Amino acid sequence: MRIIDSHVHIGCNKKTKYYSGKELRRDLREAGAEGAVIFAFPEDMYRITDTPDSRLRANEYVLEVAGKSDDLFAFYFVWNDYLVPENLDRYHGVKWHRHHDEPRYDYDDPRCASFLERIGELKMPVLLEEEFEETKRFIDVNPGLEIIIPHIGALNGGHDRMEAFYDNKNVYFDTSVAPIGAIKACLEAVGPERIIFGSDVSGTRLPFYNFPKVELEKIRSLRLGKTDLELVLSGNIERILSEKS
Repeated sequence: MRIIDSHVHIGCNKKTKYYSGKELRRDLREAGAEGAVIFAFPEDMYRITDTPDSRLRANEYVLEVAGKSDDLFAFYFVWNDYLVPENLDRYHGVKWHRHHDEPRYDYDDPRCASFLERIGELKMPVLLEEEFEETKRFIDVNPGLEIIIPHIGALNGGHDRMEAFYDNKNVYFDTSVAPIGAIKACLEAVGPERIIFGSDVSGTRLPFYNFPKVELEKIRSLRLGKTDLELVLSGNIERILSEKS
């Protein structure tokens, strides 16, 4: 059964946060997974280094790693300066990411509108990690975009508040580091067609931490039927990625 880990940060800067393409392939092999959706670390975007050049370099590394395999899919990590690289069309999607105590995206910035227009033209899915009200606003004003909410919404307002998006067929949920109870509840609410396997692997090799093998065992414990399991492990994300222009 084909397995795609849909939530993986990578980076090659040992002064910020390091998890290389080589280490990723090791962990995917260990889990029996074929591929992954990959994107840069926030440490390379704004948490430690915070310059346009550092952001572009980190995104380029992701693209470089993805270029070595047909089963690795690069997402462009956009920060609040809304840099639009000339090669944006080479990415398969967008990573939009901040926590409640971090600098904000300015949604009224004309550059934001231009960026959103461009990714809409490219039909790029967005892995959206934002506060709850911003998540609602983003989804409401971008009805044409397919949105993936990570961690079954743990950092988008909490698992229980995700019911606000259950009826929206363009909103998906990834399972990365979510508790099994939250995954089950979301699965029952939206069905297997909108649940996506992810690990949020960080490169930390601690027992029972969130590397792909451990997170995959969590999904297998759900005892899904073969068809539903295939949707969660790869079918849903591959369908979304195939729609990109």
